[in-house]
Amino acid sequence: MHFTRRFLAVTAAGALTLGAATACSTERESPGTGLGAAADCDGPQAQALRRQYADTWRKAGEAIGLQGLSPGRSQVCEIDTARFAKKRPGGGYRIAFAAQGPTNAWALTNEEAFKYRARQRGAKVLYASANGDVNRQVDNVQQLVAQRPDALVVVPMGDAITGQVRAAAGQGIPVVVCAGRLGEGSGAVSTVTRDYELQGTLWAEWIARRIGGQGKIAMLSGIAGVPTAELPKAQAEKIFATKYPGIQVVAKQNTDWSATKSKTVAAQLLARHPDLKAIWSDSAITDLGVYEAYSQAGRPVPPVTGDVTNAFLKAVRGENVPFALSAFPPEQSMRCLDVALDALAGRPVPSQVNVDSAVFTDRRIDQYARPECSDDLAVPSALPADLLKRLKLC
Repeated sequence: MHFTRRFLAVTAAGALTLGAATACSTERESPGTGLGAAADCDGPQAQALRRQYADTWRKAGEAIGLQGLSPGRSQVCEIDTARFAKKRPGGGYRIAFAAQGPTNAWALTNEEAFKYRARQRGAKVLYASANGDVNRQVDNVQQLVAQRPDALVVVPMGDAITGQVRAAAGQGIPVVVCAGRLGEGSGAVSTVTRDYELQGTLWAEWIARRIGGQGKIAMLSGIAGVPTAELPKAQAEKIFATKYPGIQVVAKQNTDWSATKSKTVAAQLLARHPDLKAIWSDSAITDLGVYEAYSQAGRPVPPVTGDVTNAFLKAVRGENVPFALSAFPPEQSMRCLDVALDALAGRPVPSQVNVDSAVFTDRRIDQYARPECSDDLAVPSALPADLLKRLKLC
């Protein structure tokens, strides 16, 4: 999986209307920028931003046959960044990048995409790797801010950095939270990430529709306590409990985003619950272990869900494995940089951006599988072929 980390999250609830089902709707909490008068949450542009945010939900649902998907009353505001506007004579902006560190292929791609976009935009990157350690990232942010960058982009390892982010914002440095979330009052001008509640909703609703709202399922998520695992799971649990009384969740286990552990867990599930109708999962790495366990037992693989890995697609290509996947693209860091540069240009920015990603089922596997590339490649990739080759991903 992409992370062994994460951050304090803002809760949200999705709504979906399927036939006669009743759609639930819970208001999102505010994005927590703490920018006060700089945030316009009621004007026409803010309303347009909310429509755009909701459109990402609608399009994602329609991609796998779910009509009417909605984030409910999402709170997306327009942030006035005029106070951050500056020009740097004789060169590009200096953008501090507090990164996760290249601890895995996802994180490496996330960082390389950011640097690639910076070269395109003529920005200088001040880089610091947390090496997967939130305490190190606290120090990293302090050291980066001491260099007086024009803007700070941070991929948060946890909410422990909130104080440092708030301090940076207090010094007039626009901060963009990238591929993650921080809690209320961080002072960040914008949060750019794939919506975790959307991910959990997509997978839950697809399974419910696939099995006709009836039957036993299991839920497999990543590392216990990590919001990247906990948020989608909580959203799915809510949907199953409130909308689909005919679905019985008979097992919930963590797989630590390990195909090896997932295979063991799936073999145990198969022995205890041979009549499972589906397995809700947050990762295609987990799905790979499920596929291996069921295949070795000579049993058909039940419908599975998760994010996207090339390893899983390569393994099940040509096999009869029903799935619905929704990517968490590492290249979203490019959008994070763009938002930071918009702030430095004094252009209004959204308080939160729900990045688009590939959403598809097994019917479109040939469109996304890259058999000529590494198992570690995050697909689909927006990076050029020469960079993927240098990273030994293709």
